[in-house]
Amino acid sequence: MLKVKDLRDSYIEFFKSKGHRHIHSSSLIPKDDPTLLFTTAGMVQFKANFAGTIKTDYTTATTIQKCLRTSDLENVGRTERHCTFFEMLGNFSFGDYFKEKAIEYAWEYSVDVLKFDSNLIWVSIYQDDDEAFEIWNKKIGIPAERIVRLGKADNFWGPAGDSGACGPCSELYIDKGPEHGCGSPDCKPGCDCERYMEYWNLVFNQFNQDTNGKLNPLPQTGIDTGMGLERLATICQGVTSIYDTDEFKRLIDFVCRQLNVKYEGRNKTSINVIVEHSRALTFTMSDGAYPSNEGRGYVLRRILRRALRFGRYLGIKEPFIYKMVDPIVEIMGDYYPELKAAAPNIKNVLMGEEKRFLETLETGMQILEGMLSDLTEKKLTEMPGRDAFVLYDTYGFPAEMTNEMAEEKGIHVNMKEFETAMEEQRQRGKQSWKGADNNLEALMNEISSKCGVTDFTGYTQYSSESEVILITDESKICSSLKTGQQGFIILKSTPFYGESGGQKGDKGRIEFSTDAVFRVFDTKKINKTIVHSGIVEKGIISTGDKCSANIERIERNLIKANHTVTHLLQAALRKTLGDHVKQAGSQVEAERMRFDFSHFEAMTPEQISEVESLVNRKIWEDLEVTTSEMKLEDALKTGAMAEFGEKYENSVRVIKCGDFSTELCGGTHVSSTGKIGLFKIMKESSPGAGMRRIEGITLKGLLDRFNNLDGIISESEKIMNVSEKDIISKVDDLIKTNLKLKKDISRIESASLASGMDDILAAGIEQNGFKIYAANLGNAKVNDMRDLSDKIREKDQNSIVLFASDTEGKAMLLCAATKKVVDNSKADCGAVIKEISQIVGGGGGGRRDMAQAGGKNSSELDKALKRGIEIIKGMI
Repeated sequence: MLKVKDLRDSYIEFFKSKGHRHIHSSSLIPKDDPTLLFTTAGMVQFKANFAGTIKTDYTTATTIQKCLRTSDLENVGRTERHCTFFEMLGNFSFGDYFKEKAIEYAWEYSVDVLKFDSNLIWVSIYQDDDEAFEIWNKKIGIPAERIVRLGKADNFWGPAGDSGACGPCSELYIDKGPEHGCGSPDCKPGCDCERYMEYWNLVFNQFNQDTNGKLNPLPQTGIDTGMGLERLATICQGVTSIYDTDEFKRLIDFVCRQLNVKYEGRNKTSINVIVEHSRALTFTMSDGAYPSNEGRGYVLRRILRRALRFGRYLGIKEPFIYKMVDPIVEIMGDYYPELKAAAPNIKNVLMGEEKRFLETLETGMQILEGMLSDLTEKKLTEMPGRDAFVLYDTYGFPAEMTNEMAEEKGIHVNMKEFETAMEEQRQRGKQSWKGADNNLEALMNEISSKCGVTDFTGYTQYSSESEVILITDESKICSSLKTGQQGFIILKSTPFYGESGGQKGDKGRIEFSTDAVFRVFDTKKINKTIVHSGIVEKGIISTGDKCSANIERIERNLIKANHTVTHLLQAALRKTLGDHVKQAGSQVEAERMRFDFSHFEAMTPEQISEVESLVNRKIWEDLEVTTSEMKLEDALKTGAMAEFGEKYENSVRVIKCGDFSTELCGGTHVSSTGKIGLFKIMKESSPGAGMRRIEGITLKGLLDRFNNLDGIISESEKIMNVSEKDIISKVDDLIKTNLKLKKDISRIESASLASGMDDILAAGIEQNGFKIYAANLGNAKVNDMRDLSDKIREKDQNSIVLFASDTEGKAMLLCAATKKVVDNSKADCGAVIKEISQIVGGGGGGRRDMAQAGGKNSSELDKALKRGIEIIKGMI
């Protein structure tokens, strides 16, 4: 039996024997592709190759790509084949071979290597693809009756995301036998039954779809194939479920041992979800994505919480998913070494996430189960979306989980109402994953395709002579620009660094022999083309003009210092915190630098001081900074650190700061660390779960900081009439005086509120033996509102209280009832607040005996009070 590891090895070795370059899987976080949250197919890292906007030293490649798809999340664990994380076997051709060779390779690997019975293999082709039919039928020898023509929905693939290569495809199927079929005499690939399992998709890339959906012919045809490793393993191992394949079985056995449960009955679904979702989380987090409330992080949080929800059926009430990381690394770490380095950080982050969620999960589950039981008893089939929102907002219970649990009971959640409640509660700033300007993106791709590689001279020069090879205005390619016009120009060679690797692009001037001047505001790097963005300050510039390109020397020197210090910082962090530290992003500018890295907790003041001191020691040692070029494989063997998200070619630049730091980097750097002068950490924070961020300054940033502080000190001396050395003691005295005054004011306000209690009691409204006490308390604080409600309920055991206040322009509502009122009536403070909070533009809720809410429209408080009294009367 071929194990999953054997399949990985055999596939790669087969295509290497056919001259393909083996390229390691790219990150699950696509680089420079705003149309995708995650890498969803093997061809994602080759989009530029297919579009012809980048040239490499290979024309055929083979990969095993890490992929993540969540479109069928609710089915994962329940079916035999759905998963979120999977490995995609792929072979690719960029203008090399086309349909015939792709089909021949697929057949040879299937029959000669995997030993599939050739009589059980069926194929589908695009309905109009006669060429593919002829190859399969005449060249390979598959009978016409086993070649099925299907339409665009089935046999036209791509692109991955909103744009990229696409084309007709041909799929290979294995016939599992009539016992798995529907019994129809017309049963064949394309039928909805389980008889024919598709295992390999051969895409014949002929088009590039732009972000407007237009199909444009590719400059060269290409091949993009994909074969899911998990699905292939089921065929080769003679099982029907991916969870019965060898690597999944090892993880399932681990769960059963740890939890002392059996893999049977309802347990199977729960265990499937845990092992599958654990793989997805481990791999995605190893590539630098972490659970959060937005974008990729929100997807990961959904996956984790779904795993915990199913874990509850197995009796899991303590963090457990983090324990899955070690067996996953043990099984898959040799092929994916990035897992080993990231494992400690992944486990710490997962444990923290699990602890936080499990605290609210149990309460939320009990409340939801109660809601669903109540709906079932009343024979209702729809759950109000606002109820789902209260679960989400108050208990942190995911809407997706509410929806999934409700569907299990045959109940539909009104998600439109849920979304409305979300919008009313808060405007969430959600990151767009679409291109900000589709026309600009298309223009940049066109520029890169036409211009190819720009010769960069800026490693050794601040200025150089060159020639204009292409000009565009802000929307299209043109032959010239005149004074006042903005646009982009591309030079044959340039000292301008195009923004990449976190380093900001250069500014400067491009001067022409005609006295024309183009002021460069910014420089970008699109694939391998350097694009200068700016405005013609005077004259006319035209394609073919000779010019002198000059960068702003001081700004470049400042950027170089800040870039080199990020290398020193990463080395210092790894020495101080551990080898799990890995760069997760950076931003290098003239005035400041920012460095994001993987780490599971906030740094202590002592650690920050230690890192800062170590970096400065290496600066003052004036280490020589050297650059060398070598093969990627050789560079990695030296221990060189790779930059986050970068794709490297066979030849790479290696930057060494003495023996302290070695990194792969295409940026610009100082010649020795002494030129950095001094480094100061300004802030340590978290940009997201499992990551930390350091912001720092050198040179000009430090001077600006010093001048700013000097101004603050001088102004403080004048305002407080003290010398510099006495400022701190003077501020301390002022703070103490201010706190005393605040306490005095608060005491006076509380006394005033208490003195008005008699008036509130006198105005009570009697209803069926109970009393309603309602009042607008002006600008009373929430704590004072609670205290007053406690006093009134203590004085009158038959009371329900409804208060409103305007606290600094924010509306506040509070409703509280005694136990006697709750036990002997239908009073529900949570329901009262839930309705009337909408009047003041807010939202909230709570228990039957106590609830509160805030809102943004305090002018409607009296209206809310009036409505609240009406509701309470109806309840008691």
